[in-house]
Amino acid sequence: MMIRRKVITSIVIVMIMSLVILPISQGQTVDEGMYGIEGADGWKIIRTDVFTVAVPSSETIPMFIWWHNDDNSTLYVAKYEGLAEAWLFASEQFSHDKLFDDTKGFKNEFIMRAHSHGWIENSEIILKINQISKDLHPFFFAFSQGKWELTPIQEIKAKDGTLVGLAFAFILTESMNPSFEFAEGNIMIRNKIFFDPVEMQVKENEVILSKAELKSDIIISNWRWNYDAFVETLGESSYDLPEIAPKLVLSTKLDVRSVNEGNMINIMNEERDDIADVSDQSLEVKVRVGDEIMVVGKVDEEDYIVATDGLPKLEILPESRDIPGFFRFDPRAAIVNEGQSATFVDVAGVFWVARSLKTFLVYPYFGGSTLLHDPSIGISSPELEAEAPKYIFNPPIESRDIVPQPQSIIPIEMVPFFELVMGAVIFIMIVAAVIFVTKKTKIEVLDGM
Repeated sequence: MMIRRKVITSIVIVMIMSLVILPISQGQTVDEGMYGIEGADGWKIIRTDVFTVAVPSSETIPMFIWWHNDDNSTLYVAKYEGLAEAWLFASEQFSHDKLFDDTKGFKNEFIMRAHSHGWIENSEIILKINQISKDLHPFFFAFSQGKWELTPIQEIKAKDGTLVGLAFAFILTESMNPSFEFAEGNIMIRNKIFFDPVEMQVKENEVILSKAELKSDIIISNWRWNYDAFVETLGESSYDLPEIAPKLVLSTKLDVRSVNEGNMINIMNEERDDIADVSDQSLEVKVRVGDEIMVVGKVDEEDYIVATDGLPKLEILPESRDIPGFFRFDPRAAIVNEGQSATFVDVAGVFWVARSLKTFLVYPYFGGSTLLHDPSIGISSPELEAEAPKYIFNPPIESRDIVPQPQSIIPIEMVPFFELVMGAVIFIMIVAAVIFVTKKTKIEVLDGM
């Protein structure tokens, strides 16, 4: 018993000593100097150690301008233009020419498209279409017709207290078009930037967010669908029409600007205010989707955005530049109803390369529920994308919080080489101590005999 007690005591002492060393691997804190936020002429400029993102803080509209810190001569631009309700007849795939043109009037456009799908009109339905066309709101809501609040830029912290990123949001507070007052407070674009790669997990899906990426959450609630009013007015007469699949489409304009010394803010203001600058037309911009590369201004092509490394992705390649920008998105969106579990629907993305570059995210009909979807923008490079994630992010789908709760961001246990060596040394110390104490105790026993 005496021998066993001494052995156990020795092991406990050595293990306690080892615990003094082991916490070195836990709770490594990001230096707050890794980011900076400054205000400049109506813009908030957010700098991390890799890239910089600028967002308008006055005359606010949801848009982003970003660049790599090693090359501020090239600005990438993403501007969310607005939401359009699109109706696709059976067998139709989305393209920009399937969007209603509000200036032409609903009745004429609808009848022409219905005819092309074999519909034969009758006087009863025409009368009802005349009636409903006066009550429908415009099919396109331009975000420039709204007043948007830019929320304060706040820090994101992980469960262990580590500073891991920044969060902010654009919220539609007022519509200058009375037809879209129902959207006030019901459209939020929530944004996050992480300082280290993060593995985001949503319902068995895993996505790696790089540290040169801004992830957005498009959150749309209580949308008032023209399709609902149309079907309600037509009643049983709607059965005589070709089958219609209503969609909600988020359009985004993407651009690249070349910056000369001293004119960065002027160019940013031009992009915000949609002022064309002929001096920048010489910059050739290529777009890569999958294996296809197109030159903006030299083609007129529209197609689906295909997956690259698991997610649909589009890269923007300015001439004579080594670091492309990108736009990508999750091919699923969450549909949330209060008090119920979220369901997931497929999301299609379409690019249109012509005189300019646009993308369209096509959401299926979701009634009066809340839709939540994750596009993102950023900088592409093999080095950034090869970095292993340091945190796991489990965002609660139903949450409307702008800043995620710390318990949703968990550090991944990453043991550096020197810590493996230290662990081996500690193990050897424990074994050696046990052997030493055992031998010493045996000698004492023999001497006592």
